[in-house]
Amino acid sequence: MIWSRLVDRLFPPDPGALRLLAAVRATLAAVIAFSAVVALGLVVDIPLSDRIIGFVVALLIAASVRDPTPRARLITIAIAPFVTFASSVLATLLLPWPFAAAAIVPPLMFAIVYCASHGPRYAALGTVGLILYFISMVTHQPPETLPMRFLVLLIGAAAVVLVRGVLMREQPQVELQRLRRAVHAAVDRVLHRIAGAVDIGAWTDASRAALRRDVSRLGETVMLAQARVAALGQQVPQQGSRWLYLLTIELATERVARTALQDLGGTADRVELHALLNTLHDGHTPARRSKAPLAVALALLIHVLHETPADAPRPAAAPAPTTSMPGLRSAFQTAIAATLAIIGGSMVSPNRWFWAALTAYVMFQGTRSRGESIAKGLQFMAGTAAGVATGSLLATLLSGHDLLTLAMIILAVFLAFQANLAAYGVMVFWITIILGLTFGMLGYFAPEFLLLRLQEAAAGALCGAFVASFVLVRREYAATYDATVAFLRALGQSVDSAARVLLDHAAEPDLSALILAAEQRFRDLNAVVQSEQSSHPISRDENLHRRVLVLEGCEAWARELGQLCLESIRLHDPALIASMRQTVSRIDASLAGLIERFARQQAIVPTGGDATEDLSSFSDDDPAHQAVRLLLRIDSALLLLSGRQ
Repeated sequence: MIWSRLVDRLFPPDPGALRLLAAVRATLAAVIAFSAVVALGLVVDIPLSDRIIGFVVALLIAASVRDPTPRARLITIAIAPFVTFASSVLATLLLPWPFAAAAIVPPLMFAIVYCASHGPRYAALGTVGLILYFISMVTHQPPETLPMRFLVLLIGAAAVVLVRGVLMREQPQVELQRLRRAVHAAVDRVLHRIAGAVDIGAWTDASRAALRRDVSRLGETVMLAQARVAALGQQVPQQGSRWLYLLTIELATERVARTALQDLGGTADRVELHALLNTLHDGHTPARRSKAPLAVALALLIHVLHETPADAPRPAAAPAPTTSMPGLRSAFQTAIAATLAIIGGSMVSPNRWFWAALTAYVMFQGTRSRGESIAKGLQFMAGTAAGVATGSLLATLLSGHDLLTLAMIILAVFLAFQANLAAYGVMVFWITIILGLTFGMLGYFAPEFLLLRLQEAAAGALCGAFVASFVLVRREYAATYDATVAFLRALGQSVDSAARVLLDHAAEPDLSALILAAEQRFRDLNAVVQSEQSSHPISRDENLHRRVLVLEGCEAWARELGQLCLESIRLHDPALIASMRQTVSRIDASLAGLIERFARQQAIVPTGGDATEDLSSFSDDDPAHQAVRLLLRIDSALLLLSGRQ
């Protein structure tokens, strides 16, 4: 169990191996740039530091540029050499005046963070420029080397264009097919778990946990694939418009998993269940005799997997994680934390204060509250401590072996990409190793680097924690409340859209996108809650945990309701329609009240009492009745949460 969790954290879903392809592109561009600069060095004199800069700048550009279209990415790559050269010139010219070189860092960070809030291009250019500024300070190359350095930077950018535009250019049609295979593979893992349980006729604790983990991975895979499909849809709109059925596959598979956990069927049903499981790949659905819930759910999944996707509106991109943190506030915090970190870092080492400044800088990137910033600082410290120890050992062992060092750097780049976004501390671990090995190749590594690097990181983390706690503070759970409001709004839009299909017989072309948005908003909420809880584990908020469980149920029921309505089910009983309209009105009123209370950042505790409705009169076999049951469950859960029972 522990091993499975570790693997899940270190190796998150990578549908279509897109993250692996990004790592290959980045490292290939870096290797090409390094080789080209080395070849150029046979003709003209190029310092070793500039050879390493060619490798690093190509790697950074390839990894950082994330514009949505090929044209926008090409423009960002073209601008990058000029931005990095400007930062390198600035660092080189300020070398004789260390105080000025340090004093300019906080304003630079302020500008970078503020501009990054306005688009991915500014974030990429700012990050690459800042790192090149620090590298130029470390290398201490004289101004005479600047013209050749500019040529090296151009070579690095050209290598990125060569790899991404020629050698390994994007092939949307191929990527779409790979994404489809990745989703089907995730479905197969879920069905394999279910088949094993059907064989023995029962679930064990381990198999039940494994099934839930596989279903969760399926959801993450579909979400990542949907976001990529939306991006590729701009290049192949005739294909992008037909990929909303990914969501239908996910929902149908989740229904099978939920049904299997509740009822695996009787002994007499197993032959038919095995037949259904065995025919998932041949496109032929055997005649279904059993009315076992699992057989019904499997038959629906088979139909979904083998139907021809109908034309639909182009899928919307998965919504970006919510944040109410203005770029200006984050920029001020970053600049103040960097100022304190430079002062503290200079006390540790007058020549290595930039490690402390970098630590303070990253603590405010992507964080939404005091707790998240502190938690990120702790992760940075842990990753740095492990990375400098390992990097020190590797740099010592590989000293004088530049080819082996370069090979180890390339491997570390791959592993850092694998951990990117999913395991921040692990990513920092590998990046620290990369930096240690790079400085080793530059000839700036020494055994005492380990202790000094750790001390500087600690100084930066302490300064960052101080600023997060006392300067423009955004207290714990403020981000949770904002994420909850965003989810409740998305939930209301999804339920209302499904209700219009069910009750008004109206066409709702945006229903799939609304379901996807609600799912993403809940994932954002869950991520924020986990971050907040981990930032102060001693005082974990059980009420918050209970509230998220209630909202998780609402999100799951809303998704299932949406799937039923995507099948164009209708209600025809006038009395039932009138009753359901009242239910939808209560849901809207509950959501409005909850949104108002969370917007005022008031804690809400689920009340006690019976939150169930009498659902015995609704048939499990009638899809319309199933939709009614789901609406009633959502209504009861929201009433429970708002304390209006």
